Amino acid sequence: MVLINKEDYTVKRTFIEIRNSILMSLASGQKTINQISSETGINWKTVERHLIYLNGKGWVHEVLSSSFVRVFELTDFGKDYLRKMSRNVNILDDKIIKFSGEQ
Repeated sequence: MVLINKEDYTVKRTFIEIRNSILMSLASGQKTINQISSETGINWKTVERHLIYLNGKGWVHEVLSSSFVRVFELTDFGKDYLRKMSRNVNILDDKIIKFSGEQ
């Protein structure tokens, strides 16, 4: 469900849509918060907050953390979730390798 603010005509994504966008972004490999933000069009602070949630659920894992950068990747549990939620994801050798059109 997409909510539209009639005052300024902005489209608000639901938490599920935001989290699915983040997971799909990570499907192609390890990424920083800023890379995910740029790819999904979601504010970096929002991405960071949802990554904390997804990490707690066991769907993503933080592989590098420093003062300047944090890198995340999908866990096997996150990959299983993507397999179940999307038919647009191709998986080869237990790695998500590309996105395809509707089949």
